[in-house]
Order: sequence, then C-alpha cells, then structure tokens
Amino acid sequence: MSRKQSEFGKGLVTCLVKYAEHFERWPSIKDRYKGLGESHAVEMFFNGASDHLYEIYAPKTKEWAKIRVKVAELKQHGLEIGHGFTGKKYAEGEVFKAQKMLEEIAVMIDEVIGLKPDIGEW
Repeated sequence: MSRKQSEFGKGLVTCLVKYAEHFERWPSIKDRYKGLGESHAVEMFFNGASDHLYEIYAPKTKEWAKIRVKVAELKQHGLEIGHGFTGKKYAEGEVFKAQKMLEEIAVMIDEVIGLKPDIGEW
C-alpha cells in the first residue's frame, strides 16, 4: 500500500518548522506588495505560510492538551488570514503575533518532552 505524500507537510514539529521558514521572507514580501497596501502583504504572507498548517496536529494524550489548543489557535489565525478571504484589513502585527505563538508552542513542546527551555534574548 502506498501512502500519498503530503504537499505541505504533516505532523507537529515538521509543520511548525515549515511554517517558521516563512518568517524570514516577511521583509521581502512586505516590500514586494507595498504598493498594494500592508493588509495585502500580510494576506500574501499568510497565504503561503499557512499552507503548512493544514495537516498540523499534536499527540492526543493528556500532557499535550495545552499544546493542541495553542496549535489550533495558530492554525485558525494563519488560515483565516491566508485563506479566509474575510474582507478584513490586517496589519503587520499579525505576522509578529503568529511568530510569538510559534515560539510559545516551541517552548511548550520542550517542556512536555522534559527540557528546560529558554527562548533567549536574540
């Protein structure tokens, strides 16, 4: 039996890493779409980045419950902006909010697997 390969990644850490790769592209996306407005640039950023959130999931055991909630929030946030076509106006702060959510999830994962994480100053 052959398994269909995921187009944008599947899992937890895999999807988080693929999603995180997009944040380094934000300055160039912002510049590329500056003539169309900040909201359009934000939507274009999330349109690409949030593809990696379609098949994101966390283990279904009790110790992962808080992470599952946070992952669901990240997924909803990214997909609404990138694929929701809500007609809302978005600001650059949404990109930074998503990055902060991603960092929070990373710390939570480290804690669940028994590490003592420190996000660091830089």
